[in-house]
Amino acid sequence: MSRDKRYQRLLNSPRWWEVKRVVWQRAGGLCEECAKEHYVTPGVDCHHIVPVETAKDVATMEHLCYNPDNVRLLCIPCHIKAHQDMRSHTTEELKANRQRRQDRWVEAMQNKFMHHDTDNQGQEVAHVDDNQDRP
Repeated sequence: MSRDKRYQRLLNSPRWWEVKRVVWQRAGGLCEECAKEHYVTPGVDCHHIVPVETAKDVATMEHLCYNPDNVRLLCIPCHIKAHQDMRSHTTEELKANRQRRQDRWVEAMQNKFMHHDTDNQGQEVAHVDDNQDRP
């Protein structure tokens, strides 16, 4: 499971449960990978075909997470194999995921605490928003 808090929030939402229900019904409760080989295996895990953490922004994360066409129902062995095949747990991919998570955090903080104006020459200038509520 990812350590990205935004991704965890997406997976804990009612909207994700609805996507899982749709995917489960589409697959008839069976592993979609095993079904290709004419095996009958119960599906237990929903797997994102395009990993949600590859998204560069939160809107794309939501689209990838909640799009039933990007989700397959898999048995545990097929789910493990899917991740191995994707090489999603290599050092390089973990570093890339960590960098994307950091970039999204920086963008969120900039959006929360900064506002952008233009100066006399039309150049964008960032200002700290002093009107933010402080704890």
